[in-house]
Amino acid sequence: MTAAAKKLKQLRQADLKAWTVSMWLVKRRLDVQKVAHYSVVRVDLDKKLQAKLKRAVVERVQGKEYKLDEYDFLTADQDDRLLTINVSDTDFSKVQAEVDKGLANKKVEQYEDLLDSWAFVVKLVHDGNAVYGVRKINKFTQATKVGAVSYFLFEDKKLVDLEDKKIFTLDTHIDFFVFDGTTFITNKKEFESAMNFREGMEKNRDSVLTEFVDLDVFSDVEPIRNTVGANLHLLRKISAIQKSGYYKDQTFLANLIKLNHSEGWGLVIEHGKIVVDEANVELVLT
Repeated sequence: MTAAAKKLKQLRQADLKAWTVSMWLVKRRLDVQKVAHYSVVRVDLDKKLQAKLKRAVVERVQGKEYKLDEYDFLTADQDDRLLTINVSDTDFSKVQAEVDKGLANKKVEQYEDLLDSWAFVVKLVHDGNAVYGVRKINKFTQATKVGAVSYFLFEDKKLVDLEDKKIFTLDTHIDFFVFDGTTFITNKKEFESAMNFREGMEKNRDSVLTEFVDLDVFSDVEPIRNTVGANLHLLRKISAIQKSGYYKDQTFLANLIKLNHSEGWGLVIEHGKIVVDEANVELVLT
């Protein structure tokens, strides 16, 4: 049994309903280098909302059987699968450090403190253990969006305008949860968005292209740079290439060139280099 599987088993056997619950709203800003910086504010909850948020985490952790797979840039979400990755390899390590400051964080005192939130964290704690359930916030938290939406309540057989109420909407389907240094991902797309993975993949792109130049693997890397750009599908591919590191192995490249000829893959090789143009970038990356 893997370490991640042992941790999940421990969580699934725990009586999480007895754990203490708290809620934190995450604020995010990107600096000029697109590095994300996070802060959190704590939110007081009534008993009904405490129970609802705790139930959202418990149901995600214990509601069904999961198959565990390591996170990979090219894997897709599946209902019965959890993708795992070390917290230290994600931005959640920054968020967790802020949440764990506890009462040192600012508390929400007014409605405006709720707005412009990036994600929320539900933290369950018991006997020195903690599990963090995280959900990316996608709707109606920016002041401009809130101002553009009208809310109505159907009451006594008629619609009642809630214009004077301070409404804050949350979707409580947990995208990922964290326990003992491991991230368990149920929604890969939202996890990547919440944890700044696109920006990380763009850095992978630039790093790989620099290595391609140094290794003299391709005739020209600019078609790759131009075609990949911010395309998420191709960013995933180039990040997977960086993780594998096969391009650094001269034996691998020599075998690739031989197989390209025998298998008819269609790569053009000139002077020991793979010729790249914008029409064949995806083939080259594959």
